[in-house]
This record gives sequence, structure tokens and C-alpha cells, in this order.
Amino acid sequence: MIRRRFVATVVALLTGATMMVVAGPAAVAGSGEERFPYVGAFAGDDPPDDYDRQLWWDKAQEDIGHGRLTYRRVFDPTIPAVGEEDWRKTDAPCNFYSVKPPDKDVQGYIDGLYDDRLRALVEALPPCTVFTVYHEPEDNMSGQTFYQLMSKTVDVVKSVRPDIEVWYVAMAYQWMTNSKGNVATNDGWLDAAKIADGVGIDVYAPRWYYRSMEEDEGFWRWWNLIKVPSGKKWGVSERGISADYGENARASMLRDDWRFSVRMGAEMFLYWHTNIGMDEEWWLLGKRERQVYQNMAAQGRKVG
Repeated sequence: MIRRRFVATVVALLTGATMMVVAGPAAVAGSGEERFPYVGAFAGDDPPDDYDRQLWWDKAQEDIGHGRLTYRRVFDPTIPAVGEEDWRKTDAPCNFYSVKPPDKDVQGYIDGLYDDRLRALVEALPPCTVFTVYHEPEDNMSGQTFYQLMSKTVDVVKSVRPDIEVWYVAMAYQWMTNSKGNVATNDGWLDAAKIADGVGIDVYAPRWYYRSMEEDEGFWRWWNLIKVPSGKKWGVSERGISADYGENARASMLRDDWRFSVRMGAEMFLYWHTNIGMDEEWWLLGKRERQVYQNMAAQGRKVG
């Protein structure tokens, strides 16, 4: 299932850092011409297969969205049969939906073995779905292989549902560390981005690398090698901030991230409101940090 293991190939512990202490939440200032991102979340609990999706989505809507979250981040570990898709398990307004080839058979997927399954899946998707296959691929395959996977995905999706957006979702951690050796250059990765409708970034601030998005080296390397040369719209497909430095620090970082995302023209901002697969706390549990996210959701773009 979903796992985010921040292996400390880069040790960036904060020593002697002074955290910004804030008095309370504040709405982001901006001109009337600013186009705010959609705001959403992944919401779940351990064990990842057994929790009540609707219960946790409703709880996230109440606790961090105040009823204004738009996109739910959704994952299936395969290409499920129509009727068994995870997105069906909640009444979220829209879905940012990820699947993977059955048994992670990337070559079989590229060769067309699953075209019929994928076509049926895509035909059944609800409106305003953003779709991706193999999110965070950089630690699993080469850029050229991913370009082939993306080409297959775009061809099949657009043949049956031109209205469905296909995004490439990247991992900031790999673009910073290249720990698996697949992103020494943007070869293949940029080609994949150019045929996608948009590019997303999963970017975390764990205890060992507690940085705002604007300070994140992986984000900037991805931005310069993928987002800018691709010319595609972009969004924050997962953002998680460790609770280890306290609620004031996290609330402050959330506000900084939101201002930065607005300034940089992000399409969406989705928070990782869960501890699934994690060894530290990501849930927004405190009153101040929840109110910050509620303010973001209130400002965020609406669907319909």
C-alpha cells in the first residue's frame, strides 16, 4: 500500500533553528486577480485497507475543510474492475485518482495488456477527475520507461474521455536526493511531462528535513527541470508537514506554503491528512493549524 519512507540518505537536521511562533490563523492576502488553487486532502487511517473512507473524508471536511474541500486524493494499487474503484467510496466533489499496473507490470502495461481494463476504468470516471498512473515513479523506473507508460496512458484515456486530465505526479524527495539513480537528468521525465495535462509534486517536510516548500531543494530542482520547461500547469498533489516541531511551526509553514502556491500559480493544494505508512505524525490535530487549513479551503477555488 501507500508508503512514504524518508530514508535519510541526506541528513538535514535542524540545529539551533528558531521556529516562527504565530498568534493565530490569518487569511492569505492577495489581489482580486489572484487565481487560488483548489484545496483538498487525502484522509485515512491504519490499517489502510479497512478504514471507512466516507467516515474519514467527512471528518476531514469538518476538521480541516469546514465543508469546503474540493479534491480527495485517491489510490488504487491496481486497475480495479468497474464498480470496485476507491473513488466510489466517498461523495467527494472531485477526485485526484491514482492507479498502478496490475502486479506493477509496467512492461505489460506499456505493451497494451491492460488497455481494455484501463479503458473501462476511464469510461466510468466521474466528472472533474484528475488521473494518474504510477504516481511518484522516479524511484521505480527510468525516465524513458515512464515516458512510454505516460504515452500509453494518455493515448488510452483521451481515446475514450478527452475531458479527463492526465497528470504526471513526481516525488520531490527523489529530485533532491536521486537516491535510486533515475533522475540524474530529466531525460524521459520531461518528455512525459510535455504530453501530460499537468504536473503534480508530492513534497514533505519530515523531522529531518523540515523546510517550507519555497525552501525545499527537491521542489526547486523539479520545478527547473520539469515544470518550467514543460510549460504545464502544476499543483501540490501531496503535502505533509511533520508535527515534531509543534503546532505553531506547522501552522506558520502551512501559511507560507499557501502563499507560495498562490504566488506560483498552483492549480491545487492537497494535504496528506493521515498517518498511513508513516513513522511520524502528519494529521492536522491542533486548533490553530486546522483553522489555517480551513482558511485555505475557504479561499480555494470551488467546483461547479
